[in-house]
Amino acid sequence: MEIINLQEAYFRRYLLITKVVLVALFIVMHHLIITIPFLSQWIFFGVFVVLTGIPHGALDHEVAKQSSRLNQLNFSAVHFYIRYLTPMIVYGVCWFLLPTISLYIFLLLSAFHFGETDLPIPADQSSFTIIVLQTSYGLLVLFLILFLNLDEVLPIVDQINIFSPSLIRFLKSSTAASDSLIGASLFFLIALIAYFIAQQQITKMIKRIAILLAIVTISAVTLSLPISFAIYFGLWHSIISLENIRLHLSVSAKKEMTWLKLLAKCIPFTLFSFIGIFTLIFFWLA
Repeated sequence: MEIINLQEAYFRRYLLITKVVLVALFIVMHHLIITIPFLSQWIFFGVFVVLTGIPHGALDHEVAKQSSRLNQLNFSAVHFYIRYLTPMIVYGVCWFLLPTISLYIFLLLSAFHFGETDLPIPADQSSFTIIVLQTSYGLLVLFLILFLNLDEVLPIVDQINIFSPSLIRFLKSSTAASDSLIGASLFFLIALIAYFIAQQQITKMIKRIAILLAIVTISAVTLSLPISFAIYFGLWHSIISLENIRLHLSVSAKKEMTWLKLLAKCIPFTLFSFIGIFTLIFFWLA
């Protein structure tokens, strides 16, 4: 397990360097050489979503199966898919009935998911304080990307046109960005203080958080919504998630799972996800 943790640390370090270099290159290109065309920005976003975003969630069944094996438990594919798909179906219905509330829930779940990846904490140390810290961190990351590019977010919200008028009015107000970022920052600081009081271990965490938030802020301020989100979600979060899955499957199989084999495993369920996405879009636009 120590070797796995060391591999993960090295992987994160080199990926972080890659991320910094890519952000710097985009800033230089976009502001000093040539403005990146709007269509090219969204193509870049789409490419990363296809290559890493969707695949990073395509192997949940494999992770569950190998976790059961490691814990010497029986794994039932039928039970797994019932537990896996039922919340999705219920949540999908909620999007039609209560879209604004569903959006808030989606943001909180996404925030926790991002924080869980960026601030990995061993399962045996998990607590309510840690969950709140991870959620508040992820929410701040999301808000930095979204509200520092609010002029690009609003046309998307208008086009979707399903959210409550009060939310739309707030987003279009002159203080929406500042109020949201201040609120998210305060929430995060309170969670960080609570974590320090409970754990008394925060030095390494502060350093990691400062670096990650600085990169997110710089990319969100200097680059567009699709590029800054693609760099965080596609290049950072999804790749780290895939690496964690690769290491987990390597441990359970007692032999190294290569990236090529990992991506090959992702293909069938990634294709299935595409079919589901396009089906939903078709019925939504019909």
